[in-house]
Amino acid sequence: MYRGHPANWLSCRLVGFIQSVFLQDICAPDPPSLFVDGSSRHDITQGLLGNCWFVASCATMALEPSLLEEVIPDMKKQEWDPNDVGNYQGIFRFRFWRQGEWTEVVIDDLLPTINGQLVFIHSKEKNEFWGSLVEKAYAKLNGSFEALEAGNIADALVDFTGGVCESVNLKDAGFNDDEERRLAFFNSMRKAMSDRSLVGASITAKKNEDIERRTETGLVMGHAYSVTSMKKITTGEGLFNLFNREHLYLIRLRNPWGQKEWNGAWSDGSAEWEKLDADGRKKLGLDFDDDGEFWMAFEDFCRYFSKATICHLMNTSVFSISKRWHLFKHNNEWKPDFSAGGCVTNQDSFFRNPQYAFSIKDKDDGEVMIALMQEDTRIDRDEGGKNLTIGYFIMKVEENRTYRLHSMMEKAGDSIFINMREVVNRYQLKQGRYIVIPSTYDPNEAGNFMIRIFTEKSSNASVLEKHHPTGSKIFCCIPRFRTPVCVLSVLVKSAVELQQKSVLLGVDPYALIMCEGKTVRTPTLQNTRNPEWNSGALFYVRRPKKTHLIVQIWDSNVFCDTFLGQAKMTIDINNRTVVLQHQLRGRRRQHNETMPGAVTLEIGCYHDLIAV
Repeated sequence: MYRGHPANWLSCRLVGFIQSVFLQDICAPDPPSLFVDGSSRHDITQGLLGNCWFVASCATMALEPSLLEEVIPDMKKQEWDPNDVGNYQGIFRFRFWRQGEWTEVVIDDLLPTINGQLVFIHSKEKNEFWGSLVEKAYAKLNGSFEALEAGNIADALVDFTGGVCESVNLKDAGFNDDEERRLAFFNSMRKAMSDRSLVGASITAKKNEDIERRTETGLVMGHAYSVTSMKKITTGEGLFNLFNREHLYLIRLRNPWGQKEWNGAWSDGSAEWEKLDADGRKKLGLDFDDDGEFWMAFEDFCRYFSKATICHLMNTSVFSISKRWHLFKHNNEWKPDFSAGGCVTNQDSFFRNPQYAFSIKDKDDGEVMIALMQEDTRIDRDEGGKNLTIGYFIMKVEENRTYRLHSMMEKAGDSIFINMREVVNRYQLKQGRYIVIPSTYDPNEAGNFMIRIFTEKSSNASVLEKHHPTGSKIFCCIPRFRTPVCVLSVLVKSAVELQQKSVLLGVDPYALIMCEGKTVRTPTLQNTRNPEWNSGALFYVRRPKKTHLIVQIWDSNVFCDTFLGQAKMTIDINNRTVVLQHQLRGRRRQHNETMPGAVTLEIGCYHDLIAV
């Protein structure tokens, strides 16, 4: 949480200094304007309110006019027209993204002042008010100006864009000691900014008394900054300086106070600037005004700052030629004694939580981003409202699972549990089916939430609501409509010494798992006679005495796949999970013929349909 200003505005309010004044009276005799010469990061300067997290987000948003248009719709129609003053209504419309939807907020044109000066956000231009009005609309959304005291820059960036905020702990990442990783992070941040992502940074204060304390470097602890530019500069260019070139990695930040800057290397007026000629300085748009904005070496940024927050604008448009993400989004709630089971350590209740299944279809590892957002509680702060401690757990499950999970399976990932509004993580997952279970840390805590799952390919994501299939009372005489007798979970773990039909071609094996007329295919592995799939299938068996479980191994080819052998077995409802190795055999007339290789299976078969 970042307050970001030492002034106590509440004391001013309590003694009655603050007055609400109309826009045209604040800037008279000049006419008021939403924008003066467009939007700029310098339009936003923090006032007496301790909301640097919000102010830094506004300044960052000003770098992308298209994003500003989402928050301030119909900008031109809302602008003050001195030639048609009679048409001015004295109201303004804004939009903020909350729980997956754009929410409209309408405010009047009265702004709080002291002695005719704006109390909170203000511009260097006296008659420019877009920042002040956005702040007032956001305060209305959250219940009051006081509700904006202290917060996380990620929350405001998401509310402005509907994006996904990814936080990087600069201390834990080890960038100080690993130049290669640091430069890779520099390039990823710079690319994110070129893709219109918004970036902020902050310095964590370990003790309350350190909040807003200025360090010897000029940086302020417990404070949020906006990142406004990143540049890679090469000095000593030209043929005669071929062996004297130096690559400089610089980052520009802005303090929302509009003052108090970094005073180390590459700060305003420092000796390092002598390395750049006049053209190099001009390209950077360099000025040494005391405006809160400063450059620093990226190495120093990683050393002195605690966290970088990158708000990604996830492209989900089907009409885009750039990288497109596939989005699954769902709003849900945790209900005590029903669907609020707590974290994974609460084994008796954990599987009561909401469950979401999704598939990774990439042949190589697929990237997935999962964002869990709880309902904003800022508006209820006076009544004791506070964030829940939330997180999620991911497990790899059977390829065809469409019913709820009831027992632990292979862990594929998890998040930390933290009392932030949103928890976001990025993963590289192998091809297969997965379940993510969002939860509060403790069981029986009520709350609303929204989960977003972003994948590179369509994921067939869905919320799992049913525990198992049920039979039909009308068509119960037909086998496929009967109530299942048992649940059968089959995991094809691995195979060894598979037959290689051609000396020139390798083996690209996959497995088919078949039961009661249903077939599930595992992913295909490349060029191996000893594959490890750890991939499975789930069956709800209606006639266990009249059916078999068959696992076939095939070699994937361009024109015609090659059969490599199978394991066929009766279904044994033994109410436990066992690991078995089967020698591969032929099929049909050759079913007793032994074939090269063996397959290892993990099989669980239970009368209880919610055993797995």
